[in-house]
Amino acid sequence: MKRSRVLWLLLTACGLILPAIGCSNPQATSDKYFARGNAAFDTQKYPDAILAYRNALKADPLSAPTRQKLGQALEKVGDYNNSSREFVRAADLLPTDAKAQLQAAKALLATQQFEDSATRARRTIELEPRNAEAHILLGSALAGNDDFDGAMKQIQEALKIDPLSGQGHLNKAALLFGKGLNTEARGSFEEAIRLDPASISARLALATFHLNTGAIKEAEEAVRGALSIAPADLRPNRAMVAILLSSGRASEAEPYVKAAAAANGTPEAELGLVDYYLHMNRVEAATPILQRLLESQQLFAPASTRLAFIDYGAGRKDEAHKRLDEVLQKVPTSVEAATTKAQWLLAEGRYPEGLAMAQAAVKMDPQSLTGQFVLGRARSVTGDRAGAIDAFKEVLRLNPRVGAAQTELARLNLAAGKTDEGIQFAREAIKTQPKVADPRILLVRGLIARRDIERATTEMGPLTRALPDDPTVRALNGTLFALKKDSAGARREYEHALQADPGQLDALGGLSALDVQAGKLDTARQRIKIQLERSPKNAPLLLLAARTDLQAQDTAAAEQHLRGVIAADPSIMPAYELLARTYLQQGRLDEARKEFEHIAEREPNSVGAHTLVGIIYNMQNRLDEAEKAYRRALDSGPAAPVAANNLAYLYADRDHNLEEALALARAAAVNLKDNPAVMDTVGWVYYKKGEPNLAIPQFEASIQKDPQAAGYHYHLGLAYAKAGQAAKAKRALNEALRLNPKFDGAADARRALSTLQS
Repeated sequence: MKRSRVLWLLLTACGLILPAIGCSNPQATSDKYFARGNAAFDTQKYPDAILAYRNALKADPLSAPTRQKLGQALEKVGDYNNSSREFVRAADLLPTDAKAQLQAAKALLATQQFEDSATRARRTIELEPRNAEAHILLGSALAGNDDFDGAMKQIQEALKIDPLSGQGHLNKAALLFGKGLNTEARGSFEEAIRLDPASISARLALATFHLNTGAIKEAEEAVRGALSIAPADLRPNRAMVAILLSSGRASEAEPYVKAAAAANGTPEAELGLVDYYLHMNRVEAATPILQRLLESQQLFAPASTRLAFIDYGAGRKDEAHKRLDEVLQKVPTSVEAATTKAQWLLAEGRYPEGLAMAQAAVKMDPQSLTGQFVLGRARSVTGDRAGAIDAFKEVLRLNPRVGAAQTELARLNLAAGKTDEGIQFAREAIKTQPKVADPRILLVRGLIARRDIERATTEMGPLTRALPDDPTVRALNGTLFALKKDSAGARREYEHALQADPGQLDALGGLSALDVQAGKLDTARQRIKIQLERSPKNAPLLLLAARTDLQAQDTAAAEQHLRGVIAADPSIMPAYELLARTYLQQGRLDEARKEFEHIAEREPNSVGAHTLVGIIYNMQNRLDEAEKAYRRALDSGPAAPVAANNLAYLYADRDHNLEEALALARAAAVNLKDNPAVMDTVGWVYYKKGEPNLAIPQFEASIQKDPQAAGYHYHLGLAYAKAGQAAKAKRALNEALRLNPKFDGAADARRALSTLQS
């Protein structure tokens, strides 16, 4: 979302664009429910008013005044979606009533229905061309759809009609800010306050402007100005709570939280007070309120979910799970309970259950930010990187300023080798959360991956100043020193990192690499061994140990560690490749295959064991047996991307089951996104299907990821030849032979070249 739209939404949330408090004089009615609703509304008993107005509408569904009053009551309790629907229905019943059209336009704008809001505002202007408020509202709706020129035209028209309109100056200020004209914008905000010093909306709009420009102190002053005018108003109290929480002064927020709850006047508002107490770890203050709220049928689920949260935090996990299960049984649509349970299951390592619960939560409410975020986490830990990216992108579609989702997308894209995308998401996360370290760390990682050492060094500056002793930051700085060929500096940084966190993987890997370069293999292996004793199932650490073992030519230790990697995370493709290479070097293929077959017999759902059996059969050229083993791996569990890739390649190489091969290759690409071997497999299937133009982009992408692989250039050359691009085919085939004159397929490459040259 563009910066300007963010401001408009913030201003709406702060009350800049509010539906009218009053309504047109309702027609006299003798309906007792309508009268009862008015009495309840006037005494601020809004839930009672809502019930009475709904009863009134049962008797007379065509009463526009009743719908308007119901809309106002719903608005008072924060139910803006339903309130906007009532205002729209009332406007439909009063098509020539400018006030009703304007009220509907405001309500639609508050719920971000910009097109519909603009339509209602235009209808108001048709009825009353010199209605300044309608022009302002139309400008707001146009701005919501990023039509800033049209919006400014409407605001200027409104100010011609009413030069003293504080609302007009507020909206003009918002547009100026959206165009980056901060000085002019501030002047317009201050002019709006000068014209209407008692306007709460104007002061909160100025506070929003200051928050967006990083002026926290000035924002707080603006909110305090609003509180001095209306100390019991819900909006400035909420704004003050947000400022105090975001600036690390949560202990000062309690009076404003209580005031906001009192101003709202509903039992639901007490949940905000409970959440504040839980944030402050004041369980003793939150519990009595929750126990009382359990008696409300409407609040049973959120109250019980928070009590479960308290149980879980106190170590009473069984009781907590039992309480959540009870909630989901009584209120099966409780997204909050489902997402809470999903997070607990993931934290406990119960990944399939956590994923299923997260999927259930999103099915209950696809618009749930928390549900989509937890689903992203669940997909990430279960190896579905592409699915995780989709979920986190959905979070940003719902709210473009969720920094945690931007950070996760940066992390996932960098892990997938999509460096530019990872860097972009990291930069966006830094803008959203400038004081959070993770996005900056990811940005530096991305710049290092792109070998942009100068910029990476520049970005390290704020990190090292803010977190001089953080082990991750020190390790990252060590990597920069290493890339600059400063071994002493790199070693110093890695050692500092390991003193703070002996298991810091970047530091372990970097220091081990320095030790290997210095001929200190035993030192490197011993350091890793100590950490493995503490984390024996850490897959990346096991892979690091295996690589170091192979450098030391200790194939037995490497084999053991690689098996550990595959057992801990069957989707780590390099582990299979290293293990197969180890067996090949030792000439132990039969022995190794039989052992893995025994493992598969004992653990029939072991994806790793079946996959390795297939790989070994593949290496022995026993292709029928290899196909069967890969098929068993795919039947053993949902996450078998290596087996899917290998079986797809095997089918393509043998020219059969090509449609299934394509489906398998695409499935592998979902879990092993941007892996060059998988890209090559997809391309090879397309080539075998006689679709070279679809194969070529896949081969080109695999070469971009791994330009030294002769086989990828060979496949690209064949595809170019089949597509009739002889010159490109020659270059690709010659490059394959230059990289490795003896690669598997070299003879075919030479034959293809001779055909092209004849």
